[in-house]
Amino acid sequence: MKLNLRGLKLQALKEEIGKLDIPAFRADQIFSSVHGKLAGEIGLIKGLPKELQEYLSRFFAIETLEKILTTTSKDRTEKFLFGAGDTAGRNVKIESVLIKEEGRNTVCVSTQAGCNAGCEFCATGKMGLLRNLTAGEIVSQIYGIITETGIIPTNLVFMGMGEPFLNYAPLMDALEILTDKKGLAISSRKITVSTVGFAGRIKKFADDISSNPNLRNIKLALSLHSTDRGFRETLIPVSKKNTLPEIYDELVYFYRKTGNKVTYEYIYFEGLNDTDNDVKRLAKLQRMIPSNINIIPFHPVDFELKPPLEILNKKINEKIIHSKEKYLLNSKNLLDFIARLKKEKVIVNLRSSSGVDINAACGQLAVKN
Repeated sequence: MKLNLRGLKLQALKEEIGKLDIPAFRADQIFSSVHGKLAGEIGLIKGLPKELQEYLSRFFAIETLEKILTTTSKDRTEKFLFGAGDTAGRNVKIESVLIKEEGRNTVCVSTQAGCNAGCEFCATGKMGLLRNLTAGEIVSQIYGIITETGIIPTNLVFMGMGEPFLNYAPLMDALEILTDKKGLAISSRKITVSTVGFAGRIKKFADDISSNPNLRNIKLALSLHSTDRGFRETLIPVSKKNTLPEIYDELVYFYRKTGNKVTYEYIYFEGLNDTDNDVKRLAKLQRMIPSNINIIPFHPVDFELKPPLEILNKKINEKIIHSKEKYLLNSKNLLDFIARLKKEKVIVNLRSSSGVDINAACGQLAVKN
C-alpha cells in the first residue's frame, strides 16, 4: 500500500526516503512542494527529475479529498462537504467550514467522521462515529479550501466534526505538518484545539506541545457548557467518567506547563445553565487560572433531543421559521446573562453564529454517509 505524502511529517518523510536510498535533501523538496505549494500529484512536485518522480510513484501517493459541495451562508461563511477515500477502510463524508471576518479567515477543521463523544446538543454526536480521520485527511481539508477559494487561513480551530482527543496521534501529526516552516508555517498562536475533556489527555497534550517549539503556543478550549456536574453529564455523557474536578486539575497543569490561557466554551441553554449559581461558579472558575469564556448561542439541530433540550430546540426552530428578518440568537436573556458575568468581572465574549442558516455553526455539522 502506498504511503500518503500528505500524512507524513518531515522527519517521517526523511526516514521513508532514506529507506529508498534517496538523498535526504530530496525530502525537504518533496515536503515543501506537497505542504507548502500544495502539489496534488507527484508529477507536480517541483525540482525532481522525471525518473525520480516515477520511482517515488511506486511507493507514495498524494491523496486529496473529493470536493462534493460548497454551501455559502448569508454572512459569507462557506461550508465544504468532502469525500474521504478508503485509506482507512471506509468511504465517508466530512464537513469543514471557512469563516470570513474582518482581517481574519478561520477554518474549522474536522478530526473524525462523526463522533463518539455523544454530546446531546451536537448534530455530529448524533451521527455516532464512522471512523477516525488520518493526518493526511485532516490537513487535506485545509488544503482543499485553499485550492478552492485562494484564501490561506489566518486561524485554525479544531472544532469541526469529532472529538480531537479521541483521534490523538493523527491530530498531533497534522499539527506538526501545518506548523512546519517548510509547509504552510501556520503560527501555533493561531491554532486552537477544542475538547470536552478526558482524564490524562489534557496533561499529555500540555507535555507534547510544550516540548515542541512549533506547537508550544497552541490554545486549548474546553467544551464546558455547565459547571453543574449532573447537568453536564446529561449534556456530555463521557463526562461521567471524566469528572469536572479531574478536568479542572488538568487545566491547572496545562496552564502551569505551557503558560497558555484556556478558553471555556459555554453553549447558552436558556433557563438551564444561566442561574445565579452558574454565574458564581463561572466567576470562581475563571479565578483559578487565566482564561476567558466564550458564550455560544444554542444552535438548533435536525435531530430529536432528550428533555429538556428538545423543548428548547423546538422553541428556537419555531422562532427561525416565523422570523421575517435575519434571525438573531442574541436574546435579551442571553445578553442579561453576559451582563451578570461581567458584573462579576468575568472575561466573557459572545461568539457569533456564523453559518447558522446553512447548518455550519457550532454543533450543527452532520452528514449522511
